[in-house]
Amino acid sequence: MASSRAPLFADPNRHSMESTYDDEETALLGGIATTSPSRPFATSFYPTLYLRSLALILGIPAFIIFIVEGPSYSPSIVFLSFAIARQLAVLGSHFGSQVVVIHIEIVHPKWKSVSAKAQEKWIKKSVAGAIDAGILLGLLVSLAIVAKKVDTTYGLPKEVTHAVILGFIVFGLLLVSITDFGYPNLVTLALAVEKPVDGVLKLATSVQYGEPEETEEQPETHQYGRPGKRNSQTPDDDYV
Repeated sequence: MASSRAPLFADPNRHSMESTYDDEETALLGGIATTSPSRPFATSFYPTLYLRSLALILGIPAFIIFIVEGPSYSPSIVFLSFAIARQLAVLGSHFGSQVVVIHIEIVHPKWKSVSAKAQEKWIKKSVAGAIDAGILLGLLVSLAIVAKKVDTTYGLPKEVTHAVILGFIVFGLLLVSITDFGYPNLVTLALAVEKPVDGVLKLATSVQYGEPEETEEQPETHQYGRPGKRNSQTPDDDYV
């Protein structure tokens, strides 16, 4: 059952952000989830982040098996290495941006217009999507060739079959994860157990896709009393 309520995000600012919704809401499990009289349990997470992590974990043993079995599996080795490197880059950017933010931008003498910023984001997503699509296509073709060889050739080590199975699982995980264009925080899944007035517990789910809406610049007062501008920042600004 889809919920009309906005999903909760597990971060340190959750309580202040959601205080207008439910003042009695308290954190659970170190901030991973929340609880309140109307919602005994509520949490949200980035599903593609876990899918990419699982794909990385399963891709490494498949990659090692193909290397051990010899150079005849070079296509699968190459595209599995690309897939592993891609997941390391995405996960590293996601977690690294929480510690260090590196932003490289060519600044024009005139401020960028809203359309220019939207075009820049579109280009980044297009490049990321093309990279993921190329890796997936190469992975599918190379694994299909090895799978046909396993099916028609007798005497191959069982480890090759295991590597093919792991490779196809990795392919499926990455195929679903491609929807985030390399930015796991673009897709948020919220789960909540609601307790309405009638007392019947209900499971509510919601999926949020896209970047948070940018807020207009608001003047703020600096420590020396001089007015300034506060610039909003979107998830795409945190990645190179």
